[in-house]
Amino acid sequence: MTTDDTDRGEAFLEMPDHASGASELTRQLRRLRGLVAGWAFDDVHSEAEVIRELADRLETMGTRFDPADFGDWGSLDHIGTNPVTGNRNPMAPPLETVLLPDGVVRADLVLGTEYQGPPGCVHGGIVALIFDELLGLANAAAKTVAMTVDLRITYQSPTPLNTPLLFEAKQERRDGRKIWTTGTVSSGETICAIAEGMFVVPKAIADSADEWLARG
Repeated sequence: MTTDDTDRGEAFLEMPDHASGASELTRQLRRLRGLVAGWAFDDVHSEAEVIRELADRLETMGTRFDPADFGDWGSLDHIGTNPVTGNRNPMAPPLETVLLPDGVVRADLVLGTEYQGPPGCVHGGIVALIFDELLGLANAAAKTVAMTVDLRITYQSPTPLNTPLLFEAKQERRDGRKIWTTGTVSSGETICAIAEGMFVVPKAIADSADEWLARG
């Protein structure tokens, strides 16, 4: 799967910042996440106490929600918590997607030490996580919403940390409720991994999925 670098496509799945300031809080927590995992410090006991006090304060300010309340597939509250693209989830990597004219969804990103598996390399589970989401977005770009049934990753070479990576995905074909989608991740000219996914549109979510796609 290749794309023309001269056509960067249009932004896909852009989410506005949350009015509460939670999106900015998330950005700063991502900075903190990277610092804790990727830097060495002589003594951070006092800093840990500051973070503990902040966590205590946030617990008193907020209200815990039940994820099951997000029955509306694709609502901003729902996708804001996504572990790959959510703008209110500190776990999510800095993944911003674009849609190309040929239906390819792509994402350029750099993954830091907090995503390390083998020394200097991205953890294979993180690669699979990003693929699962990106293939799903490629399905959404093709006006279909489905859930993963089978996801197969072929790791062809290590995926390096702290290096520009290119993820791409595209829906290949559909047969009734079954959908087949593929993807790649590359570092420069090297293909690091290939993904092949089979998805199914569950009957139980078909109506809400159609409503979400109609809004898009």
